[in-house]
Amino acid sequence: MADPRDHLRGLLEPTSIAVVGASDRPGPGCQVMKNLDQLGFRGDIVPINPKYDRIGGRRCYPSLTEAHTAGHRIDATAVLLGRDRIIPVLEEAGSLGVKGGWAFASGFSESGADGRLLQDKLAAVCQRYGMAFCGPNCVGFLCPALGSAAFSAPISPSLRTGNVSAVAQSGSICLAMVNSARGIGFRFLVSSGNEAVVDTTDYIDYFLEDDQTEVVLAFLEQLRSPARFIEVAKKARRLGKPLIALKVGRSEMAQRATIAHTGALAGADDVYDAVFRKYGVIRVGDLDEMLETAEAFSQLGRNLPQGPRIGMLTVSGGEISLIADLAEGLGFEFPEWSDRARSAFAEVLPPYADIANPLDAWGSGRVEETYVRCVDAAVDEDVDIVVISQDAPSGLAATQIEQYGAIADAAAAASERSGKPIVAISHLSGGLDQALRDGFAKGHVPLIQGSREGLLAVHHLIAQGRESVRAESLNVQSEQRRGSRWLSGGDGLVDEVCSKHVFREYGIPCVDEELCRTADEAARAAQEFGYPVVLKAISPDLPHKTDAGVVILGIENEVALRSAYQRVLDRAQQHLAADQIKGVLVQRLVKEVVAETLVGVVRDPAFGPVVVFALGGTTVELFKDRAVGIPPLSLAEAREMIASTRAAELLAGFRGSEPGDVEALADVIVRIGRIAEHWKEEVIAIDINPLLVLSKGQGVVAVDGLIERNA
Repeated sequence: MADPRDHLRGLLEPTSIAVVGASDRPGPGCQVMKNLDQLGFRGDIVPINPKYDRIGGRRCYPSLTEAHTAGHRIDATAVLLGRDRIIPVLEEAGSLGVKGGWAFASGFSESGADGRLLQDKLAAVCQRYGMAFCGPNCVGFLCPALGSAAFSAPISPSLRTGNVSAVAQSGSICLAMVNSARGIGFRFLVSSGNEAVVDTTDYIDYFLEDDQTEVVLAFLEQLRSPARFIEVAKKARRLGKPLIALKVGRSEMAQRATIAHTGALAGADDVYDAVFRKYGVIRVGDLDEMLETAEAFSQLGRNLPQGPRIGMLTVSGGEISLIADLAEGLGFEFPEWSDRARSAFAEVLPPYADIANPLDAWGSGRVEETYVRCVDAAVDEDVDIVVISQDAPSGLAATQIEQYGAIADAAAAASERSGKPIVAISHLSGGLDQALRDGFAKGHVPLIQGSREGLLAVHHLIAQGRESVRAESLNVQSEQRRGSRWLSGGDGLVDEVCSKHVFREYGIPCVDEELCRTADEAARAAQEFGYPVVLKAISPDLPHKTDAGVVILGIENEVALRSAYQRVLDRAQQHLAADQIKGVLVQRLVKEVVAETLVGVVRDPAFGPVVVFALGGTTVELFKDRAVGIPPLSLAEAREMIASTRAAELLAGFRGSEPGDVEALADVIVRIGRIAEHWKEEVIAIDINPLLVLSKGQGVVAVDGLIERNA
């Protein structure tokens, strides 16, 4: 079986690199050469420029062909030329068997129609020769461990080798990571640019297959291959390698900037949230959170907490208050200490100390004695992770470094002895004392900087630990597709009556109703259901019935019904021809409702069908509060969707009212997901609004609904 990394190996792990446009004058052509020397690239570096005979002590060739004729077998080509000169170079490189390429130049798809056409030609050349190409319009890539690079910007001398690999669709973000003084060790760093040939998902897949990479970072403006991204995210989960994503585009301004910068449309941001949540991608909010979270995973490896129970030690009551505020909403649990631990704490803390969790372990100030004993007691508790709140900024006095070093040593020793994950948080973000960081690292204890970033990193560790044991969603592939009579062979809107036939076939409860074509039929149906009833005119050409005035509620008797029947028809005929009206629907009026909700499906431009849940009726547009899920859905996922909205408080029994049947509601969300999955090619939208939630144990009822098929 072919190694899935072979396609990118010549690009990212070349044994020889040709630099087309190499120069000894300041500029990108010079910088690429300097970077290769700085990183200590052990392969063959081949300068290409007809203006020079030698560059940096190396023979310089006028063309790739002449270098090849001279005996150089080139794996990758870095092209430092203007945009109009790149394609001929790639043609030449491809004909010589070069397998990797990169170009620094801009002016391609990000610049308009002419640029898009040029980029398409570039991609066609690379595809014809099987060449993996990075960019264009990017600063390139580097691998510190191998010394390989095609990188146009200066590289910080403090760049470290490690087990974190990163790809960024923004060159400046990639530079920020390269030049960060955070001290994270990188395996690969890639600026992917316009992604004419190789996209973000390809790089992530390559990193996952790399034995030396344990943590993967991705800065995303958009995804060009969403379906494949999902498969790669599944692989990350399967391999136990955290995939940490910083996806921009939450705001309208950011979405406009993304479109202008990359020429691609982004999907709704809450859909990205749902995709990341479903497939175990860790979403972070900014670069600081990304790097601190990466540091935590890089140090802890697979030793992750399996739950939210935290034992925390601090050196200040004020820090405890700060932590309490910032931890709100993160789902942490701080269980009471056991009698054994309380006794151990009491032996070293003053009698007036408040022995609580989090614990102020400052004692009388001799932390090298008290804190060390407290660490040992805490790690033996029934908690999932121990968090040590210990400021460790750069610039500490020597005596403080010595004092705090005892805490670092104790934490490292406790980690090695117990095997329990331990994280230390320094509350400032201005840098870390290297001696203290090294002390914690001896026991694989990550030292995280920043209160907010540190707690979020702990939150992500806990979530990822749970992810490793999370059950997979319901597999619907083995279930038989239903509703063919109503959904096959047509297009456009499916009217309410036919839509409900589909819902019933999938086990979704619908209100008692009958389609009638005369007032006499309507009267008989109302008598059967019992008054009061509802009347609606039915037509696939009249989806917004309330707006058209063809819905009448609360009809109490036959006289009122016959009058309402004629009014509904008259109003419908103001909008439609008589033969477009299928009849008048008589519905039983559902009473004692806890909540009106909406459950439906919309088609996201990136990820396809997604399930939507919200409060229904007229409130859906007012509150703009929705939860989305990616089908197929499990009951657990459906419950999470409900819990994430304002509907949760209402359904729990708001101000003493009856609680709603949340389990029945979750079941319908799952079933709607099955329809979306089974009919994802044919159906573009589903709308059940309202889906009435009755009191607990009484179920739910779909009152109105529509399905829209592909036109």
